[in-house]
Amino acid sequence: MNKILVVGGSGVLGSSVVATLQQEQADFLSGSRKPIKNDSYSVVSQSTNTPWQRIDLATGEGLRQALEGVDTVFHLASAPTKIGNEPFDVVATRNLLNALNQSDVKHLIYSSIVGVDTIQYSYYRAKRSAERLIQASQIPYTILRATQFHNLLDFAIGKLLSLPIGFIPRQLKVQPIHVDTVTAELYRLVQAGPQQTIINLGGPKVYDVGTMTQLWMKARNVSKPVIPIPTVGSLMKSLAKGENTCPNKKAIDSADWEEYLRETYG
Repeated sequence: MNKILVVGGSGVLGSSVVATLQQEQADFLSGSRKPIKNDSYSVVSQSTNTPWQRIDLATGEGLRQALEGVDTVFHLASAPTKIGNEPFDVVATRNLLNALNQSDVKHLIYSSIVGVDTIQYSYYRAKRSAERLIQASQIPYTILRATQFHNLLDFAIGKLLSLPIGFIPRQLKVQPIHVDTVTAELYRLVQAGPQQTIINLGGPKVYDVGTMTQLWMKARNVSKPVIPIPTVGSLMKSLAKGENTCPNKKAIDSADWEEYLRETYG
């Protein structure tokens, strides 16, 4: 196995990738502004001996040093924020590509989201712009688009039901996937080498949010009135159409929503 740099190694997906690389005893380095990110989305706690180097994608600080001797880069850093007048993902990807052009890296693997090419949402448009930058570069690449992670949807439903009365957009469609399944596919792509294409990957089932909420309430033993939110606006209409899903690209080895709830809440 060659040397790997995990950019964004302290996030949800990044922490899972780091854990897998540690388990596989791979030669890797985790790069991020902070070594450990403890928040509501975290899925894996990194040990204090995780090989880590500080990099700042907003400025490019630390990238040149982190890329020394690296063959493969996971670009997993993402945020729905702006740096000046540009989206973070665009600035971060441009800075990374500039550094890669001065390195010996042979494969860039970028994590994106299913639906960024059709859904009119600022964060998704930024992800699509980052994809285009990668596709237009001279860096050998593979882009993996995944659907939403279980723990993110778990968090979102909990927020929607945090008041005495829940307000749920029942008609929206989601295809939840386990973060470990996405991690396994990313690790496979390291071994497969550059594909020069975009790959979609979704969970084993497509649900409507109303059904997911009912299952969540049952698993959490929550009982309260729930009022449906009407489907209004271009974003919600796209989600109701299932533009954020890929039914023909199901990861059958991923836990479905019911299995995730049983594993998480018993």
